[in-house]
Amino acid sequence: MPWGAVAAAVVGAYSASQSNKAAKDGANAQAGASQAAIDEQRRQYDLSRQDMAPWLQAGGGALAQMQALNSGDFSSFHASPDYTFSFGEGQRALDSGAAARGGLFGGAHSRDAIKYGQGMAEQQYGNYYNRLQSMAGQGQTTATGLGTLGANMANQIGGQYSNMGNARASSYGQIANNNSQLAAGLGGMFNNWYQQNSANNGGGTGWYLGNNPGRG
Repeated sequence: MPWGAVAAAVVGAYSASQSNKAAKDGANAQAGASQAAIDEQRRQYDLSRQDMAPWLQAGGGALAQMQALNSGDFSSFHASPDYTFSFGEGQRALDSGAAARGGLFGGAHSRDAIKYGQGMAEQQYGNYYNRLQSMAGQGQTTATGLGTLGANMANQIGGQYSNMGNARASSYGQIANNNSQLAAGLGGMFNNWYQQNSANNGGGTGWYLGNNPGRG
């Protein structure tokens, strides 16, 4: 084969190799960028979840207290500061009034104390339950927000993985195309060389070297 054809083949093979390397490097760069985006999205989601944790926990605690109240357990209500403070202040006022009248330990005072306690419990229970309900609602809103963030993150990460796959597929396609073109070029050069040798051999075989042709 003439040296020019050999040089062309070498150049073609080198060019294909460089083009294949560039395709691989491009796919790797895209994969790296996509992975960095995925890592940042996960970091942001984790940070958001950490920031929202107090509202989520408060809402969960309030819901648990509401469930206890609905089951007949009023211990959290009786221990709540608003009830104990209001009841204590009112009870002291009743005691002071009764003492001033000289009837602190009388039956009327006892009836007044019982009536007051029942009214205070009824009044403060509704307020207490409503506050719990509001806190539980905040927790539910926070959970819904986190669910939305999680779904968005999943979609974005899925898109990044799709980008990575497309980049890999494009790289493989480019490499296959390069190799196909190289093979076609080398085949064409070989065919030209063979046909030229065949012509120089009087139409016989092209498989000969030097100046000693022979009919095939």
